[in-house]
Amino acid sequence: MSLSFSLTEALPVIQECYPYELEEAYTPTYNIGIYMPGLVITADEPHLIKKMHYAMVPFFFKERKSSMCTVRHTQILSKQLFKKLMVTHKRCLVLADGFYIWKRFGAEKYPYRFTLKDRKVFSMAGIWSAWIDPISKERYESFCIVTIPGHELITSIGKSMPVILTPETEKLWLSKTIEETELPKLWNTYPSELMTRFQVTKDIADRSLNDPDLIKPVNNYLPI
Repeated sequence: MSLSFSLTEALPVIQECYPYELEEAYTPTYNIGIYMPGLVITADEPHLIKKMHYAMVPFFFKERKSSMCTVRHTQILSKQLFKKLMVTHKRCLVLADGFYIWKRFGAEKYPYRFTLKDRKVFSMAGIWSAWIDPISKERYESFCIVTIPGHELITSIGKSMPVILTPETEKLWLSKTIEETELPKLWNTYPSELMTRFQVTKDIADRSLNDPDLIKPVNNYLPI
């Protein structure tokens, strides 16, 4: 699944929801795609907001290359890599205020932005890993996002959506005492009636752009 997201709200708004220390300075980003930094909160340091790179590089990879932006919920406890990360509590909250899914119309693809009606900033369930460069010994931390089948607001655009956590399930996702077999109960589809969807400009694909115009609804709506 190709998934990108944004975090553009002012820092006081973010910290109203997540009142924790920032490890690094915050920069609003209108489209966070592969290899770009995003803000996460980990089970290891639940009172710290950290920057990590999007697209997880597992610890045993020989090179710092990966396109692992998302992982299906069905793989979390069935594939050895993800299961190991889960049982060692390498779970995180990925902070966002919206996400994007692209839909194909003929030969063209168009992006749609999804936001929540009840929260300006929310978190998606993520897992992360630390990779150590074999030569420089530099530590590189990166994450991917857990996905589940989408509801009716999603399925006319794509098949899957990120696991969006509630304030209650956030605590459980980061808990080090919860049994791994209980975690699938947290992978619920966020109610469609609490979400909005609109088409945005294809310029969102240009990673060199970081501008509020990127998240404005466009006028040339396409049928879905």
